[in-house]
Amino acid sequence: MADFVSGVLSDLERVLLDAEEISLRVAAMAAEVQRDCAGQVLTVVALMDGALFFVADLLRQVDLPVRLVTLSASSYYGGTESSGQLRVAWPPDFDVKNQHVLVLDDILDTGLTLGKIRDHLEALQPAWLRVGVLLAKRRPRARQVVVEYLGFEIEDEFVVGYGMDYEGRFRNLPCVGVLKP
Repeated sequence: MADFVSGVLSDLERVLLDAEEISLRVAAMAAEVQRDCAGQVLTVVALMDGALFFVADLLRQVDLPVRLVTLSASSYYGGTESSGQLRVAWPPDFDVKNQHVLVLDDILDTGLTLGKIRDHLEALQPAWLRVGVLLAKRRPRARQVVVEYLGFEIEDEFVVGYGMDYEGRFRNLPCVGVLKP
C-alpha cells in the first residue's frame, strides 16, 4: 500500500493538507456538530461521492442517533471546473419535515450545488438545517451559501484526495493535494 500511495503522490504538484491536519479538523467539526445538536436525532444528507471519507470520519465521532441519506449530485462531469448544470438524484419519498438536518459535502466551489440542495431542503421544512463542508475555495461564487461548519479554506485550485477525484482517480489518497499540470 505504501508503494501505491507514494506512486500516486508523485502525481501531485503539492500536498495542501496532510492526513493528520484533516483528522484533527474533522474531529473538531464533529465536536461542534455534537454540541449544536445534543439530544437530537440527526438526519445527515451526504453528497456523494466526493464527501465519502469526510462523512464517514466525521460521523464516527458524533455520538448521536444518525439517519444517513446519500445523494448523488454533480456539476463537474469529468472536468476540473463546474459545468454550472446540477444533477441531483433525490430518494423517493424523501422527507425531512421537523427533523434536524445536516448537509455534508466535500467542497464549496461555485455555491450552485449547495445552494440548490439547501433551497430544496428548506422547502421541506426541517426543524433545523446546517451545512458542513471540508473545503471552501476562496473565490467569487455564482451563489452565496451559508456554511455553518467549515474545515479549511483553500485557494481556487482543483484538488484531489480524501474522497475527491479526477476522472475517477485519487479518491483514496489520505491527503488533499493539487495535481501536476
